Amino acid sequence: MTTRVAVYVRYSSGLQKPTSIEDQIAMAEIVCKQNGWTIVETFIDMEKTGRNTNRAGYQAMKAAAQSRRFDMVVTESMSRLNRNVRDSIDIYTVLSFQDVSLYTIEEKHQDFLRVLFLGYGSQTQSEKIGEATLRGMKGALKRKRLHGKAFGYRKRKAEHGCNREIVEEQAAVVRRIFKAFASGQSATAIAESLNADRIPAPKGGSWEGSTIRGNPARGEGILRNRLYIGIPGMGRTKHTYNPETFQKRIKPTPDQMVEEDIPELRIIDQPLWDAVQAELARRAAASPKAARAARRKTYLLSGLLTCGCCGGSYITVNKTSYGCREARRKGCSNKVLISRKRIETRVFAALDQAFRSPELIAQFEAAMESERKALADGSLDTERARLGAALKKAEQGKTNILNAIAEGAPYATFKEKAEALEVEIAQLTQRVSDIDTQIENSSQVMESGAAVYERVLSQLTQLLSDRDFVEEAHGYLAVLIRKIVLMPDETAEHGLRATMELSSEALLPGVMGDQGAGSKSGTKVVC
Repeated sequence: MTTRVAVYVRYSSGLQKPTSIEDQIAMAEIVCKQNGWTIVETFIDMEKTGRNTNRAGYQAMKAAAQSRRFDMVVTESMSRLNRNVRDSIDIYTVLSFQDVSLYTIEEKHQDFLRVLFLGYGSQTQSEKIGEATLRGMKGALKRKRLHGKAFGYRKRKAEHGCNREIVEEQAAVVRRIFKAFASGQSATAIAESLNADRIPAPKGGSWEGSTIRGNPARGEGILRNRLYIGIPGMGRTKHTYNPETFQKRIKPTPDQMVEEDIPELRIIDQPLWDAVQAELARRAAASPKAARAARRKTYLLSGLLTCGCCGGSYITVNKTSYGCREARRKGCSNKVLISRKRIETRVFAALDQAFRSPELIAQFEAAMESERKALADGSLDTERARLGAALKKAEQGKTNILNAIAEGAPYATFKEKAEALEVEIAQLTQRVSDIDTQIENSSQVMESGAAVYERVLSQLTQLLSDRDFVEEAHGYLAVLIRKIVLMPDETAEHGLRATMELSSEALLPGVMGDQGAGSKSGTKVVC
């Protein structure tokens, strides 16, 4: 009776080519023919590591062995089956129990001791290959040669120097993400905005908040990627496999990480990077419940109020009021509460007074005058004609495609071009509409800058209190207000003295006049 053989072949992505499968099968056929064995099944795993057994071909072979569909497994070497001692012994035990023998082209017939030693050898070799690969990648990084892909960059052919270059279109998206997050938007809100604008995600498809936010322990995510400040790293993590579930597990390895400064790869300037990292840290320091609230603001001043006694946060302690978090934990003596409406009213009043400074009004009027001149110089008509011609050309291109399809041309041939034209037409239509609005406004008598500015300020409290815009309004305030310190004071309004520290960068020099003193730590205003 002839021996029924199952051939198992595998190659790892990055180590072998697909043709390796054909070569392994050919070798197995030669050996089986020489020994008079009959190949009845072939099991294949492509681009799969041997360091875990969660492989479709491998598991199918194991199930077939338990059904006694063959008498022998033939493979090139034990390393093709597994690169782990435990897994090697496991498959040998399963095969032996079903009276299925194991034969490798390189090592011949296998027994328990052979499997044990070869399995150990394969595992050791795998570990050394991993170490050598990482060592090589670290060395390449020192020579400014990067591996892997990152959104915002593409490969650059260069024998020497950096082998990556910035893709400006993607870099603009990265800057948009950082600026939006720094202004207070959540990662989820940013992802939704990118999807609404039909901007492709790094791996195609739609954006997700996790892609932007990433994992803090592993330094993953758009907002945590130091490559965007020109500092790529290598060896930050390593992956292993759970022996029970076969699931990949990624472990941080900060002690093995190396970095290299490559200034030409910087996309994000340092102040913006620092602002985003500070915001990430602030949200991470909060409790899980508070962290969710940080991403979805319920109240306008959430996260901005600080206790002057202990430096801890003033948090919502009931439906209407704020109180010192540490006092609730018996760690601070400040037990004075303040209602949300009262502190918001005081803050709005202080901001209103600050915004009425002559310097800010002058800046606003200058901006309006610049816009008025732009409307009157005729350049809008020229731009309107240019955009109109571009829109007409795009619409004609779409019509030509539709005519071609109507005459029998396959839609698949024009699908990509048609979709691109749809996007272009929508963008041009919006820009033409915007220009038309500007041209219409240019024919009207414009109010003075001071009058417009006064009307906006008069609506400040109402606008900032609108619950539909709390999250966005909070983001803008978080840029302007560094913190609001609340200190118990029996002589102060509501028993609390409130000092608001404004960002110096957010205001013009001297904007506060006599209200506060500007410094590197910010402009302080009593409210």
